[in-house]
Amino acid sequence: MRLGKPLAFALLALAVVGLSLAAADDEHTRRYQRPKRLAVPADAPQLWKDECASCHMLYPPGLLPAQAWRQQLDTLAAHYGSNASLEPEQEREILDFLLRASARNRLPVEPAQTAGEPPRISQTRWFEHKHDEVSAAKFRRESVGGPANCVACHRDAERGDFDDDRVKIPR
Repeated sequence: MRLGKPLAFALLALAVVGLSLAAADDEHTRRYQRPKRLAVPADAPQLWKDECASCHMLYPPGLLPAQAWRQQLDTLAAHYGSNASLEPEQEREILDFLLRASARNRLPVEPAQTAGEPPRISQTRWFEHKHDEVSAAKFRRESVGGPANCVACHRDAERGDFDDDRVKIPR
């Protein structure tokens, strides 16, 4: 079967447009994509583990770019409503680790929605894209405790495993 020139041209144009849109979508996804496994480095300082895990889960450093971690430590006196201040040498040790461990995350820093707060992982475009099918009601469940409580659904989150195949949203 031979196609007429106008029909062949239209099909070719549709194919080019489709490939262009797919490439643009791939570029958007690639730009805001993080690996499924964000392993915490074996040399993570005990100080980081002790200080940060005393209030919340240990967020793998690769979840934020280095500049966002710098902002986190610059605002410890008012860390999301709590005073999480450290001694200067402790702060330096933790910051050095976070900067080194997050160096592969080259995404732009996305500002927090609340003025004066450092960026929130749960408000990044990547997080919102990955959780677009999770309702606000599910995040509000007592068993989940909000979008910042990764370990509620990602059992191995503190080890950097966020694989979609191992997600279990509690009732």
